[in-house]
Amino acid sequence: MLEDIVLLGTMMRWPGKEVFVLQFALGEFDMVVFDPEKLECEIFEIKHSKVRAREQARHLLDPENCRKTEFRYGPITRKTVLYRGETCEEDGIRYQNVEEYLMQAG
Repeated sequence: MLEDIVLLGTMMRWPGKEVFVLQFALGEFDMVVFDPEKLECEIFEIKHSKVRAREQARHLLDPENCRKTEFRYGPITRKTVLYRGETCEEDGIRYQNVEEYLMQAG
């Protein structure tokens, strides 16, 4: 349910961008935001947890899935985990509070 809310909010925020779930043989990105004008994308994981953990970003850090995504959708400009904890950045991954994200999207 949270994933659907985030996808819908993101689609409303950026009507000119493509917003979708991207599945792989092993794993998926919960949300990709592709900019067809700039030919670049952002990738997201959406979690229900308040606790930040590196395991939450495992799909974002998978080099093969990132390579496949960049081949099809251009450079990945940001990797974000949306969760219920505090917003911060760690090891190149942005951890953003999902409620803050949705308020920006609204």
